[in-house]
Order: sequence, then C-alpha cells, then structure tokens
Amino acid sequence: MSAHPVHSIVPKTGAFLPHSHFWTEEAFARERERVFGRCWLYMGVFDDTHLLTAEMAGLRFELRRRSKAMEGETMEGVCRDGERVRPLEIDRCGALVFARVAQSGGPTLAQHLAPYGERLAMMSANCLNPQPPIGIAFQANWKALIENTMDDFHGSTVHPDTIHPAVHPNWQSHLVTERHGANSDSRWRLADGTAGWWAKLDAKLRMRRFAEEPFYRHTFIFPNFYLATFYGATVIPHRVDPVAPDAAVLRWQLFLPTTRLETAREQAFHRSTAAYLITSAGTVIDEDRPVCEAVQQGRPGIADLPHIAGIYGRRERRILDFHQAMLRQLGETPLGETA
Repeated sequence: MSAHPVHSIVPKTGAFLPHSHFWTEEAFARERERVFGRCWLYMGVFDDTHLLTAEMAGLRFELRRRSKAMEGETMEGVCRDGERVRPLEIDRCGALVFARVAQSGGPTLAQHLAPYGERLAMMSANCLNPQPPIGIAFQANWKALIENTMDDFHGSTVHPDTIHPAVHPNWQSHLVTERHGANSDSRWRLADGTAGWWAKLDAKLRMRRFAEEPFYRHTFIFPNFYLATFYGATVIPHRVDPVAPDAAVLRWQLFLPTTRLETAREQAFHRSTAAYLITSAGTVIDEDRPVCEAVQQGRPGIADLPHIAGIYGRRERRILDFHQAMLRQLGETPLGETA
C-alpha cells in the first residue's frame, strides 16, 4: 500500500465549467465582459519607453508612466473596446504592473493577489536585465493553457527530456502545492544536477537572489497570470491572452538578474546564458502546444456527454479551484456554494 494515498475528487455537474465554455462565442463574450472587463490583469514591467500595451479577449489596454520631479511616478491608461474607451485603475506589486477597468467596488490589487502579494513583490525585485518579450500562438482556448500549466504530472510524458529530469524524482517529498482559492503556488525541488548547474552559473555571474531556495516555483494569480522562478533568482512572468474561443497567445519574458556585467566577457556570457534559457523554455512550450491543441480539437466530441467531469487527483485540485473561481466571476455559483 502506498504511504501517500491519492485523494481524488469527481466533481458533480455545476462544480466545474461547462464544456461549451471552451469553444463557444457566447462563453467567450461573457468572459470578455465579466473576467477581462472587470478583473485585475497583469500588464507587464515598464521599460525605458514608459509604455505598456496588451490585448485580451478583444479588449486593448494602453498604459503610460509619467515621472515628474517632486511628484514621483504617476500611471494612467485606458481600455479600448471598439469605439468605447474606459479609464483604467492601475497599481503595482513591486515591479509588476496590474490594471483593471475603473469601477466602483471590487477588491484592491493587494486583496486580489492575496496571499502572495508580498512574495510576488519580493520576487519582482529580480526583474532586471530584461530580454525581449515573446508571444507564442496556440490554437486552443486560453483556459486549456491555464489547466496545462497547473498540471504537475505531465512532465514525465510531455517533457521527458526537458522539465522532467530537471526536477527531483521524489515528488512525494519534494513537490509542495499551496491552494488559496483562486490563487495558488507550487514548488518542486530541483534535481541535484540542475541545482549544481545553477550554482555554477551563480558563481560566474553573481546572480541576485530573492531567496536561497533550490526550487522551480510556479505562482498562479487568477485569471491568467503566473510567475515562474528558478533557483530563487531567475524570474519569468507569463500571461495567457485570449484571442478567440479556440485561440490564445502565451506571452512571457525572461529576466536574468546577473550582477557581474562589467567586462565584455561577462556581458557575452550573460547574453549566451539568456539565449540558452530562452531556447530551452521555447522547447518546453513547443512540447506543450500540440497537447493543448489536441485537447481543444477533442472537446466538441464530449459536448453530448455533459456528465463527463474527469477526475481531479490530489495534485490537480488547483485546476478545479480555477474552474470554480471562473464560475464565481461569471456569476454562476459553483455547486455547493451559496450565492
């Protein structure tokens, strides 16, 4: 008998998103209004242009930062929805910039990020030496990408030569997941060889570390943002942008916080390391993409089987939490909760 029993859950109808939410125009329109037109959304990290733009579910967000002597920093922006223009409420969590369509009531950014606001701000201090942002198109609903990134156990089958050997093989002891409603965090201890590689890199480049932790960490913030970190140093913000009911773009940016960049040799080593990490991350995403797209293609086949809910294992409850957070945001109370 296993010392680590699996606590699986088979949700009842009404406790998870209906299958049609993954491919219909009606569901996409409702998410556009009630999720992306209302929630706090990650916009990026300001650079020297002092501008940030984003497009999600047909909404265009435009942000500008202004700095004035004696007045400090101000941020302003709008959300464009066709001819309709609405002001934005903008706030920071450290270097990470978030915005939402201005509205009365609703949570503050600190409340929306809870309980991870302080941790995210600490990690964002490593948003140094930015690499160009990258966008990768998927022919899949945006929520399929969110589910994929929350699935801790697809590494051995989808990423057998990339992610899987990079983390500790004893997941029972070295994979820890925290769940706090819509937001969650997962950390997996790096394999000894991977941790050794990062230690050698640190010795050469003297990376700024926000924590002495030999982990791969994945912090998810509802609805479509997650921050990946390695070795308590490198930070990679990700955002999943809905494009259509069956299309999305995964946007991400690498920050490699090296502090030893005085000489041409050190700068060249930094560039080559960043290029290697970007290529490696791109390989992992290229492995995920056909899986998400195949799932998307198969979803209509279960349209006539509404009772098929799937089984959520002990390490997959984050996915069910996401479904229930979506139901609440859409105004559809999950089964078992009161309106």
